[in-house]
Amino acid sequence: MKHLSILTITLLGLLFIALNFKAAAQQKFHIDGTITGLTNGKIYTYKNNEVVPIEVKNGKFQIENEMDEPVYNLSVTKDAEVNHSDRRTFMFVCVEPGTQTLKLDYSDFRKGILKGSKTQDDSYRYDADQDKIKNKYKKGFDKLEALRKKYDDAVAAKKDEKTTDAINNEIDDAKELLEPAYKEMTAATLKFIKDNPESYFSMSTLLYYLSGMTYEEAKNYYDSFNPLYKNTKMANQLAAEIEKMKKGIPGTPAATFNTKDINGNPLKLDDFKGKYVLIDFWASWCIPCRKGNPHLLKLYAQYKPKGLEILGVSDDDSEQDKWKKAVEKDGIGVWHHILRGLQYKKGTYERINIDQDISESYNIQALPTKILVDPNGIIVARYSEEDEAKMDEDLAAIFKAK
Repeated sequence: MKHLSILTITLLGLLFIALNFKAAAQQKFHIDGTITGLTNGKIYTYKNNEVVPIEVKNGKFQIENEMDEPVYNLSVTKDAEVNHSDRRTFMFVCVEPGTQTLKLDYSDFRKGILKGSKTQDDSYRYDADQDKIKNKYKKGFDKLEALRKKYDDAVAAKKDEKTTDAINNEIDDAKELLEPAYKEMTAATLKFIKDNPESYFSMSTLLYYLSGMTYEEAKNYYDSFNPLYKNTKMANQLAAEIEKMKKGIPGTPAATFNTKDINGNPLKLDDFKGKYVLIDFWASWCIPCRKGNPHLLKLYAQYKPKGLEILGVSDDDSEQDKWKKAVEKDGIGVWHHILRGLQYKKGTYERINIDQDISESYNIQALPTKILVDPNGIIVARYSEEDEAKMDEDLAAIFKAK
């Protein structure tokens, strides 16, 4: 299971969301800032996705901007171009209307402290809960961090693919050992959301925990949130994602598609009519997906003669060479393979032709995910990475009499 800093993920997501709070008059925030380690110079923020330099004089700076929602996500960076691989060079904070103070450390922006924002206070309380859990598993997280640095160093040194793949496998093994920690952190996150329904931070955080919920559970959380925030674009995005959870679930018709396979031949869902088909959503860069391929090969050999088909749907639209290489290397070319159909407007991150995105049609939130479709085109089961045993049981029961 992948687990990233939820604060980082949440705020990165908010960074690209235009704010649209329906208030009578536009509001402003003002920040009086101090920074250690830089007497005179520049730091940077963003306005309408444009880089805005902030002058630092005698270790002090000010940031001011208009805001149309009750909470504004502010990014502050050491450099004009954000180096996302070095988390010491940027930070995100949730600011509110009015005056707040921000203390920065030029050597490590993660140490920055914003005062005067209740939403940011909530994020600090959340972080404190998460840090308690991380400290219980400090040795494991330290090892994971060291392996990530080892991987970054290998990439920077242009090491061969065999070397970087080996390190990636080490990283995945380290994550598996941290599974108890991730479960505790998830439980703590959901408790925080439940205990703090009035918080904007809770609402924005829920967006990244939907994959482990049912539609009813997610809807109950959403209904409990502060009405003040229900007209924000974050709330609208969250509501839309929750509605998507009705797609790709057992008992519903499997979404149809018409595309081309890895060899350029036409392929559509109707081609599998009359057979059970296991749709495997995966990617060449997904280590757990690749580790599961030997088991899939065994299942395919066992049940193919009885009527099972497997269809791989890869999240490799932008790196098709790696997709084809992974299929060949893992020996899974024995079943059909297609791409999900993810498309962007040229030169941007604006999604286009979303109706042709197969993963979108099945509401795929995490990889690997597998969906079992019966001979009549109805979804009978949905499996996450943790559900392999259940998948094996289901297939054994289905093909027992065949």
